[in-house]
Amino acid sequence: MPTEIEIQITPLFSTPLLVFTPADHKQINARLAAMILEREASVPTHRDTEVVGWSSPHDLSMLEWAGEPLRDLFAPVLEAAKQVTTLTQRCAQGTARPDWDVVEVWANVQRNGGANAAHSHPGSFWAGVYYVDAGEVSSTKEKGGELQIYDPRGCLPRMLAPYLQYSMSELHDAGTSISYAPVSGQCLLFPGWLFHAVNTYHGTSPRISVAFNLDPILTSGMMNGAHRHPVSESRR
Repeated sequence: MPTEIEIQITPLFSTPLLVFTPADHKQINARLAAMILEREASVPTHRDTEVVGWSSPHDLSMLEWAGEPLRDLFAPVLEAAKQVTTLTQRCAQGTARPDWDVVEVWANVQRNGGANAAHSHPGSFWAGVYYVDAGEVSSTKEKGGELQIYDPRGCLPRMLAPYLQYSMSELHDAGTSISYAPVSGQCLLFPGWLFHAVNTYHGTSPRISVAFNLDPILTSGMMNGAHRHPVSESRR
């Protein structure tokens, strides 16, 4: 008879995805939706080969025409980033929690046929998307428009053995991608290096979202005692 042994399984190299809903999301959504749709109607789209749809420039100009609701939105976003990030022991203030700043923010409007090609957000530690209006969402995914997040290990696990998968349910997605259906008022925060895309949207009402990048505010003496300017200043 086989001898029983105890096996301890530890899934390694997890990738964080933060999902939360700001308390004032209904008021934020009402104001942002009106501002973004007005902007879409009056200003040409920012040229981006990855995007099928309308978007504003990927900079900080959105703070000029939608500053008040964005401040209400980013207050909990920046606090969330602070709570889940610490400095390493390589820093003079190791294990401290750095403050965060928005270094890029832009609006997106996708109508029938809109999509975003797979991409990452180079140069930013945290990236995120906030859904102002999810438009039409179907439980059968017939309306599309899901956020598609790809395994950062690429397709290697499936390429080597496409007929096998790990028996642990949390590892069934190895070598594949995971899709998240948008929800109005919901914010997703993930590492900027994580490849993601937006599946083609087939709804008749507009899908409105705000994308953004966050970087830490690194003060003087934080990096092993060497002088550093805040990251947010260098990006502006």
